[in-house]
Formats: sequence, C-alpha cells, structure tokens
Amino acid sequence: MIFRVDYILGVVLVGAVVGAILARRLSQVESAKLGRVYYALIAVRVILGAIILVCSIVLLNGQKWSRVSSGVSDAGNFLFGALFGLASFRPKKFDLLREPTVLAALCLLTGFTFISAGYSKAFYMQGMTEFFAQSGYSVNFLKFIMSVEVLGGAALLIPWAILPVVAGLSVDMFGAVYTHIHNGDPLNDSTGAIMNLIRLGAILLIWALRSPRDASRIKNRLALVGILMVICASLAVAGSAMMRHTSVKVGATQSVEGSSHL
Repeated sequence: MIFRVDYILGVVLVGAVVGAILARRLSQVESAKLGRVYYALIAVRVILGAIILVCSIVLLNGQKWSRVSSGVSDAGNFLFGALFGLASFRPKKFDLLREPTVLAALCLLTGFTFISAGYSKAFYMQGMTEFFAQSGYSVNFLKFIMSVEVLGGAALLIPWAILPVVAGLSVDMFGAVYTHIHNGDPLNDSTGAIMNLIRLGAILLIWALRSPRDASRIKNRLALVGILMVICASLAVAGSAMMRHTSVKVGATQSVEGSSHL
C-alpha cells in the first residue's frame, strides 16, 4: 500500500484536474443531481472499504488486501479532488458544494475513515501500545483515542453534531501530526492524519458556504473556521505535552511504589 503524503495529494490533484475538465461538459446538469451521484459513489466506496477491512482481519493475507485497500482509498481521494475541481469551474461557482448530499457524502467518507482507523487499532494493540509508549503516552490514552475515533466517526453522521465533532477530531489529528514531529518521525508517517485534516477542513468549508449567500457572512464564517483550526492545533500541542508529562509522572510513582514493596 502506497502511504506517502506526496502520492495521496497527487491523487487528489489529478481528481481536481479531471473535475475541472468535466465542469464545462456537465454545466447543464443540476447541482442537486450531481450531488446525489457523488453521494452514491462515496457510499459505494465506503461499502467496499468496510468489506475489505473485514476481509483483511478475518481472512488475513495482509499484503493482498492492503493492495486492494490502497486502490479503493485512491478512488475516494480521486473523487474528493474531482468534487472541488468540478465545483470550482461550474458556471455558478461552489453551488455544488452547497448541496446537502455533498456535505452528507463527505461526512460519510470521513466518518468511516475514523471508525475504521479506531477499529483497526484494536487488532494491532501490541504495535500501537509500543508506539504510544515510545511517544510518552499511556495505554489508557491509547484506548481513549480509539474511542474518540470510533464514536466521533459515527457522530459525524448526526447533522447537529458536525461542528463539535469536527473540532474534536481535528484536535486528535493535529495531535497525531505533532506526536510524529516530536518523535522525529518522517513526514509520511503523518500521511493519514494530514489527509483527515484536509477532509475535516473541507467539511468546515462547506459549512461556511452553506450560510445565506451574503459575502460578509460567508467571510465571517471562513474567519471563524480559521480561528477554530488554530485553536484545535493549540489544544492538540498542549494536550499532547500534558499527557506525556502525566504518563511520566504516573510511571515514576509506580516505580517508587514498586520499590517500596521490595
């Protein structure tokens, strides 16, 4: 499975170019119809992803299923780019992004990504536990992150919960990127987190565009989105440092208690 930042962003870019090329040909198609088609394509991608996830766990043969999963993931990233390429070059710019089905599709795809990530961690606990320990975190914090990803991914499907859930998941992903940076890991180790942040940012962008078509209100919403992402990044860095400090403190306490029983 190719898991590189430049590769995944390249797939998104190719999708955006194809979407831009198709924009003129599809200019007469109603945005509502395109939105329904996009939702259907994303639903198929999610169903295939769920089947592959179960097969990779139950049937093993990880290398084979990894290649299949890579292809399905590439299709989802291509469609993500195509959506924004198409929306940007239609006669009525961004009308497509205002369609409720488009927001629902992005929430479905992003939610499934988080659910599968949290679910998968449970089957690779030894490796995840070692990574969290090397990063200075406790096993309880790992379990907390797994719970947040699964429950947060599911909550993205609840319309009124989208904003707080996106904020919480953004803190999680900023924390993942910061942890890899703190550990001195290569950028490609943050590929999944970076792509998830892009998807979460897209959801916030669509939320901002769905306001009444008043330029000043849209600008205010976009400014709010920017401020929210800065706050999430700050909370992630502060929370990561606090959890690392707490883990060290608990470890030291347990060592002292263990030695007192000798």
